[in-house]
Amino acid sequence: MVAHVFMEFRVSTSKLAIQEENTIQTLCIDILQCLDTSVSGMTQVLWPRLLEYVVPAEYTGTLKPLCRCLRELAEKKQQEGEEAACLDYGGPVKLPTPQGLLARLLVVASSPYSGEGHGCAALQLLQALHQNIHAAVGEMWIVKIPSLLQYIEGNTENSLDCALWEHMLLQFLRTTLKMIDDSAWSRQISLELSQQMAGYASPSNEKSFLYKALGTSLAVCQDLVHVKSQLCKFLTTTDYMEVPERQRVISILAFSAESHLDLTLNALQEFGAAMSKVKISGFISRLKDYHHGKRGKTHSTLMLAYSSVAVHAPKDQLLSRVEADITGNILLHYRASCQVLGITVANKDMYLKLTLIHNVMEISCAILETRDSQEFEFSYKLELLGYMLDFIKKEPLDSLASPVRYKAILAIGHLSKLKPSLTLEENRELLDQCFKSLFPLPPLEMMKKEGETAKDALLIQSLYVRSLEALGKLMETLLEEEPTTNWFQEMFELLVPWFSSGKEWERERALQASTQLLTAYQEIVHSTTQETFNRFGSLIGQIAPYSCDSLATSRQWVVDCISCLLSMQGQPMNLGSVEEELSCLREELTTAPDPEALYQASSKMARVVSEYFPSEQVADFIEATIDNMLSANPTFATAAGLWMRIILKECGDAMLDQVPAILDIIYGHMLYIQEGSLRQFLLEAVPILAHQHLEAVISSLLSKRLPMDSDTTELWRSLGGDPLLATQVLQVLTEKIKTSTSQEGSVTSETETDRHLAVAEPLSATCAIFEVVSALQSRKAVQELLPELFPVLLQQVSRTLGLKMPSPVISSPSLVRRGRQHTEGNPCRFSVQAFESMLSKVGNVRLVRELREQGTWILLENPQTHHEGVCLLVRVLLRFELVTPEIIQSLLPWVNSPTENYRVTSTAFLAQLMSDPMLREKKFLKSVLRVLEERSQDRNSIVRQMAVRGLGNIVDGAPEKVKKHKKFLLDILIRALHDIFSSEVIGESMNALAKVLKTLKEKDIGSSFRDLTQQIRTYFDDEDDALRSVAFVLFGILAQLTKKKWKAYFTEQVRKSWVTLLLHLQDPDPKVSMKCRATFHLCFPFLGLKRLQRAINKHLDGTDELNPTELQEDICKHLAKENTELLENLYKNTITYFYSSWEGIRAAAAKLAGIILKHRDKQRMKWLDLEYLLMSLQVLEKDPSPTVQLAATEIISDICSGGVLGE
Repeated sequence: MVAHVFMEFRVSTSKLAIQEENTIQTLCIDILQCLDTSVSGMTQVLWPRLLEYVVPAEYTGTLKPLCRCLRELAEKKQQEGEEAACLDYGGPVKLPTPQGLLARLLVVASSPYSGEGHGCAALQLLQALHQNIHAAVGEMWIVKIPSLLQYIEGNTENSLDCALWEHMLLQFLRTTLKMIDDSAWSRQISLELSQQMAGYASPSNEKSFLYKALGTSLAVCQDLVHVKSQLCKFLTTTDYMEVPERQRVISILAFSAESHLDLTLNALQEFGAAMSKVKISGFISRLKDYHHGKRGKTHSTLMLAYSSVAVHAPKDQLLSRVEADITGNILLHYRASCQVLGITVANKDMYLKLTLIHNVMEISCAILETRDSQEFEFSYKLELLGYMLDFIKKEPLDSLASPVRYKAILAIGHLSKLKPSLTLEENRELLDQCFKSLFPLPPLEMMKKEGETAKDALLIQSLYVRSLEALGKLMETLLEEEPTTNWFQEMFELLVPWFSSGKEWERERALQASTQLLTAYQEIVHSTTQETFNRFGSLIGQIAPYSCDSLATSRQWVVDCISCLLSMQGQPMNLGSVEEELSCLREELTTAPDPEALYQASSKMARVVSEYFPSEQVADFIEATIDNMLSANPTFATAAGLWMRIILKECGDAMLDQVPAILDIIYGHMLYIQEGSLRQFLLEAVPILAHQHLEAVISSLLSKRLPMDSDTTELWRSLGGDPLLATQVLQVLTEKIKTSTSQEGSVTSETETDRHLAVAEPLSATCAIFEVVSALQSRKAVQELLPELFPVLLQQVSRTLGLKMPSPVISSPSLVRRGRQHTEGNPCRFSVQAFESMLSKVGNVRLVRELREQGTWILLENPQTHHEGVCLLVRVLLRFELVTPEIIQSLLPWVNSPTENYRVTSTAFLAQLMSDPMLREKKFLKSVLRVLEERSQDRNSIVRQMAVRGLGNIVDGAPEKVKKHKKFLLDILIRALHDIFSSEVIGESMNALAKVLKTLKEKDIGSSFRDLTQQIRTYFDDEDDALRSVAFVLFGILAQLTKKKWKAYFTEQVRKSWVTLLLHLQDPDPKVSMKCRATFHLCFPFLGLKRLQRAINKHLDGTDELNPTELQEDICKHLAKENTELLENLYKNTITYFYSSWEGIRAAAAKLAGIILKHRDKQRMKWLDLEYLLMSLQVLEKDPSPTVQLAATEIISDICSGGVLGE
């Protein structure tokens, strides 16, 4: 009956397509399950008959109940005694061999949950049959099999680690064969396994395991002839076009190599050599062979066999064989596969590429598992890396259809662990190529749509995920090989350019890779060193702006990056709820509906980060952030600006040492950031810093070279936006100028060149004041600072007067880019501009216009006219009531300064101030007069000139005080008339005297009258037009003053001077001529020619144009009749002017001499020496001036025609 059941099961198995046969099978199994071996006589019926149904494949479906029955029967037989349990192989029942049973049951156990769990039943049967298999295995099986059963029962089909389970079974087989220790037995089991191959489906887990078991049995077998024959048999009989058969030979060779490495390698090499010798005749046949791929498949199979052999080879033998015997042969077969008709062609065979990639991974792993792997130099490393990189480069960038890309990246990672190590530059290139292969791929969804089926889409997605995971593993591997922060930074820098890609999917992949790299760095490097993470600032700056990326996934990666960075930075701190905050922000960023919401969420994250921001890394952060602002995407640039603003505000207190570096970074980038809103972020950073570190900001900005470029001026102007801050800035700048000024006297080492150069820092501060004041919108702020700013800026104007720009400091890269390597500009003009801007801010339009129209600023910056500019400035400022007592008080000390410019400026200021009543009203008059007295004897002529002018201006400012100080004033002013070094001082003195004398009377002058009169006359013929003019005016004033006391004396002086006055009525300078006319008119009465007075009045009264010839005719005519003595005086003085330096005066003197001759009286004018006169006139005939020549010729002609010579 039992035999009938098995027969029906076998028949139904062959007809499984018919539904009724399924029912028969089920019925057969049910019958077998119902068999009760405990029924009397059942043992004799079933034992050992049931054993013949274990091995045949057609009874596989009955194995579970069959194994149960056999186990129960075997256990009963064992209870009866060892002899009863033994099998009679000579009996009528055709029993399977022990090797056959072991092979069958182990293969069945390899899929323990198939057939409703027949794996457990198979192992249990094995344990029960241990005596029948071999006496040597009993004790070991009693221990091992229960542990195997326990492992199966502790797992499920889904949780079982299949690889581990197979390893456990193969180890069990190996141990069993070693315990048996019988080559014949081992040989037999290998044959049994070979015979049973046909009983399993291809492909199947059972058949795959069978190959491995066969290889294991060969490995244990000590009959090397048998082993080699089996290996050669499988190599030659395998159909290399079929995948299962290729896998069979690979597995058998690999596992046999565990004990027979040399034998296995020899078999492979002999087969390969034999294959290469096989010649296919005929071109068409060779082409067909290539087309069908048989040779290629054979080569690929052998390549895989070699690398599998490397994996299974004994670790102590591998390194000596891995290069020449394994890798060399793999490459030999690879190159052979790349030949068509003997010609090497590019490899486009995906299977061949994957084969070599698999080889690389297996060999690399095998080498790394050896004890001496770190000392082993793998000579094929660079060549294999070259192949892998070549595969990656040739992968299409518009699709993702094969696993070549990601597997090649994995292979590179494995190879990277081997020696010799690559240089960092080589690793950079390697990693960069991987980035270039992955990041530019189209978006995942687009690639999925290209798939024809849903399965294709799933495959593409799987390849995509695996590719990025492979990239992450590669970065991790490279970091493990060089676990340093610097190498990490090098790797990260390769990712940075991808952040600014215009394609959002490329940015997303780069950000994902950044997360992977940061995580690897944290685990591999940071967690072990626990060093301060000094890249935090720069990385935050590079990553944070992309928290506003258009892709939500990119924003999520950014949060992950920042979370990782914070965990590294926050290790020594208490991060508190930061993870929770970041989680909320992650959600907020993911769901943000518009850019504004993104900016808000990103700003919140910036505030979270600011709590853990290391102050010493702010400069790195700023540089990275501003670099991001150069991005083509305005969204990222704006986000970068927001982060910079927040970090500076929140962390500014602690970044004092970083201020110069931050400002240098901002300044260096301004050349490239021109867009308005982005540039504003840079400019806003300066006042933010200044609010917290004012001195440091100002000092740093002052260090910029002069003249300021447009970027530097913008930085200064940014400080003028906030009136409160601007006020503080101006105060600090003012103090810096003051400090520098006070230290001037202590500088003793300056060279002659230095003395002609402006001092850099105060000049920079002055230029800065100009920019800040120009940007400041508050008039009140400048008005309040005026008492401080006014004297400081005026002093700076004075200080820089006539100087050149300071020598430039060593050029910075930014200056080189700006092309500003030379120093240009007028330092004083910069100072004047600052002064003008200050007055413009506090004054009104009329004030500014008036100063400009009068050329005040031009006068101020010129050393020759500076004092006049100061006077003009003060005159206008007094009119607008901008000169305060505080300003005056500040300027008074300058008059005693060792610096001449300061004395000039201050004395000129006070000189003009003397013309205003405020000096007297504010009780400054006495002290200023004392100052002017001292300065009237200053070694500088301009200072003396201004002191004298100031004394004269008392007439305008305090006229009522003139008489009180008359002696004081006259002594100083008359003394100034004797100044031998400066005509300007003399002229100024005479002008001052003219003003003072107009307020005095004759008696007020006293004994000074004599000296004053004589000194004035000395300038009648001075070459300086101004001196002559003022001398004539002053002489006229004296004429008006003279009453009784000094009349005789003055009459005498007039008699000595009247000829000069008469001639200067024709002075070359019309203005001097007019002054002389007035004075001549005033002085003429002192000559006592009353009868001539009317004629004189007729000529000189009014404003009609004077006719000198008629005037002289009338005078000479009258004198010839009435006063020959005076005529003689006139003549003698006239001929002295023949030698005057002015041609007009020489001509006038010649003509006057002619008029005198015309009215001569021979009897009364015997003093006239005509011969001397003629000689003198003849000299004048040769005068350079045609006018003089003509006048002399006419007189000589008159003399000759009158017969004077004959007489």
